[in-house]
Amino acid sequence: MFIEVIGRRSLPDDVDRDDVEDLLTAVLGADGEVTGAGVGIGGWNLDVELAVDDGAATGVVPRLAVALVEQGLGWVELRPEGEGTGMPARSLVE
Repeated sequence: MFIEVIGRRSLPDDVDRDDVEDLLTAVLGADGEVTGAGVGIGGWNLDVELAVDDGAATGVVPRLAVALVEQGLGWVELRPEGEGTGMPARSLVE
């Protein structure tokens, strides 16, 4: 399963995209990896490829969301493969 991590605005001055990548990599552990990154007029993104089946993947997305929210990045969107739009991380935290 593929998850796109989307930042539609600039990161805070004390955080860069590599910091977000490191955070996600730590949270993912053996469950996946960051496989790509990009930046453009509309913002920045990171590509995450999960190494678990779709059933286990449902637990990974909330873990990523919690980590982003804890770092003050609750506005960053997560868009799992097959979904048309992303959801802000803060809306995925229970």
